[in-house]
Amino acid sequence: MVWLINAAQLEKLRKSPKNTIILDATTFVFGEGRDANAEFQESHIAGARFLNFSDFHDAASSLPHMLIRDEQKIAALLSSYGITNEHKIIFYDRSAGHTSCRALWMFKVFGHHPGLLHILDGGFPAWEKFGGKIESGEAKPVSTRSYTVNFQAHYIRSLVQIKTNVHHPEEQVVDVRHPVRYAGGKEPRPHMRQGHIPGSFCFPYFTMFESDGRFKPLERIKKQLTGTGVDLNYPIITTCGSGMTSAVLNFALDLLNHEHHSLYDASWVEWGAEKLYPGEADLSERPVATSLDTPS
Repeated sequence: MVWLINAAQLEKLRKSPKNTIILDATTFVFGEGRDANAEFQESHIAGARFLNFSDFHDAASSLPHMLIRDEQKIAALLSSYGITNEHKIIFYDRSAGHTSCRALWMFKVFGHHPGLLHILDGGFPAWEKFGGKIESGEAKPVSTRSYTVNFQAHYIRSLVQIKTNVHHPEEQVVDVRHPVRYAGGKEPRPHMRQGHIPGSFCFPYFTMFESDGRFKPLERIKKQLTGTGVDLNYPIITTCGSGMTSAVLNFALDLLNHEHHSLYDASWVEWGAEKLYPGEADLSERPVATSLDTPS
């Protein structure tokens, strides 16, 4: 299983640098106009390295944040970070989107052992409050190490799989976007339809956090999730705007020992697009439901 740790536990892990890697997994997905790498250079947890998400996105895709599937390229990238398959990895971030969860999900897809993956609860603000050591500037150079990727495609769902599931439901789809967007409110991106995947549940990712950015107790998250109608005895597909914040729920499901869950990587930027994709006859192949319609 994956791990949620506090600042005091991270401080202990930092004392074993030979088998521990700390990654600043900050990226800003809500148009905040902030530069994650610049903020890293201004201040970061001592010994941390900056995880550049764009390195792991498929540049050939017209959709944002699509995960690359080239095992050789992934292995080369991870090797350049000095990471081996035996490393414990601690992710943290300073993003409202809690993007360390997306980073951890990516490493699960790459085949890193889940038991070696950790997230700092509360992120960088929690480390600052703890009084942990902070440094600035570029990360120190590291030696390239050997990494073997064992791509776990079962953690990802595609457009074809979501279409099939809409017509023949076997997995529950949970949408973690804001309730207004789920209901059919305005989308932040142009040329997008409004609403949600038919049959999906609404469970906004931010409901899983306390006001200081720490995760709520797991029992509260579980009660909230099942209160929406989700059955934890069955498989779950998470979805959001572009595949980033949905990983928050995947991480919570890991903590709840829910074994069969995946992430719709393209999410609403693909499903909700106004355009047709190759092979589609019309948009009815990607139906959209809304909660704003009123009975006549």
